[in-house]
Amino acid sequence: MKKVLLILLAAALGSASPALAGNVGFDLNVHVSSPLPAPIIVDAPPLFLVPPALGFQVAVDVPYDMFRLDGRYYLSKGNAWFVAPGYDGPWTEIRRDRLPRRLARRRVADIIALRDEEYRHYKGDRDHYRGRAYRPERSRKGGHGKEDHKKHHH
Repeated sequence: MKKVLLILLAAALGSASPALAGNVGFDLNVHVSSPLPAPIIVDAPPLFLVPPALGFQVAVDVPYDMFRLDGRYYLSKGNAWFVAPGYDGPWTEIRRDRLPRRLARRRVADIIALRDEEYRHYKGDRDHYRGRAYRPERSRKGGHGKEDHKKHHH
């Protein structure tokens, strides 16, 4: 493709009259974009736990690294970050420097380690779990349902 563009450019410049040659400018912008990531699909409301060391919600039963802070959902996928108003989207890519400070200051691997530790506590003693657990209501068409902030036992 570059070769074709160069040939076309050379032909266009070569056909310009010498009188116009001093006044001709050329600007070529080539945009190469990476393919869009696979869609983010969350069919059911995920369970969120709040590891005390983090102070924000971390999903434990979805195939994504999903977090909830300040009423918004954040997801780390590869080297990209996404934000959404609900657990099921719509997801929009967000720059890391636009993430909430409490989330941005930690490495995802460290967050996941704390999540996994908290999940072991939750699974080991669900009936007497003293931590905070949360599951949003199932989304309805036209918007995201109210969320239940009470302690949730599974």
